[in-house]
Amino acid sequence: MKKTVLSLILISVVCIGFAQENEQAIELKGVTVSPLNLDYVYTVVDKNMPISVQKLERKAAQFDVTELDIYNGQFEAYEVFFEQNNGSIIATYDSEGKILQSYERFKDITLPLAVREHIHKAHPGWTINKDIYIVSYYDDRDVSKVAKVQLIKDGLKKNLKVDINEVYQLAQN
Repeated sequence: MKKTVLSLILISVVCIGFAQENEQAIELKGVTVSPLNLDYVYTVVDKNMPISVQKLERKAAQFDVTELDIYNGQFEAYEVFFEQNNGSIIATYDSEGKILQSYERFKDITLPLAVREHIHKAHPGWTINKDIYIVSYYDDRDVSKVAKVQLIKDGLKKNLKVDINEVYQLAQN
């Protein structure tokens, strides 16, 4: 028994020693990591929105415009179109890859709970039939987040425009 325990301890020490010995710092040449579009991420990506919306927004934020075939660094701006089954983003990047502006449009998503509660409180008995979530981002201005919603009740339809930022402010108070 003593030999078994000592053998296990010896094997463990040897394995740990080899594992640490083989660790080496890897230097990546020609790779630059920079948080270029953090302003965009912080102002646009809403953790209350569906994951599909967040994923496309993060894809736009992480996109490297310098990888484009047409990139040569001489144009002032590059417009890139991102699309998925329920929405799209048109993002304009400067020559260094920073997002200058974007227009986002998502159709028939599950709006955040605070927005749905706000709508149902203001329009009791009405049901959300359709919705379009629109985000307009400009690097030097406040971001606009709007939901255009179609409500139905007893065969009647009603269209609303809801300012998402305003609903969040009301929910905080």
